[in-house]
Amino acid sequence: MKITTVKDFYDDELESFCEVQGRGEWTLVVSGYWGQDMYHSGHVAYYMRETVPGTWVLQAVQRNTELDGVSEEDVEEGRLNDDQIQAMWGMTLEEAQYQIYEHIVAVVQEVPVRASRRKIAKALYSAALVIGAYAVEESDDKESLL
Repeated sequence: MKITTVKDFYDDELESFCEVQGRGEWTLVVSGYWGQDMYHSGHVAYYMRETVPGTWVLQAVQRNTELDGVSEEDVEEGRLNDDQIQAMWGMTLEEAQYQIYEHIVAVVQEVPVRASRRKIAKALYSAALVIGAYAVEESDDKESLL
């Protein structure tokens, strides 16, 4: 198996691997909360999909958790902290709460036909962590592969 990762977690150089359509649905690898410190945290989910026979991609899907539990009433009455105000920058509360960021962070090629999905998921997720992808510290899904 040959694994390629982006150089930096936010690069988009592997997006072309997702342009090939029709090999199946996205499968959840792992999802949950990550945190580096009080000001750097959020939710991330990793999904994988086979794009052509023997080639699988790992997609990171992130969202900001600063606005979890915030209501429109909180906004109208000015009960937001600086981080919540920044998370809403130029958007309505609903738009900001549903804002997600998706990008391909790793690709594995030359995968044997009989390779298990769990083995592929571990290889892709491990490679993503090496380049600085957010590690799930608190999983929120028992149905994931990892």
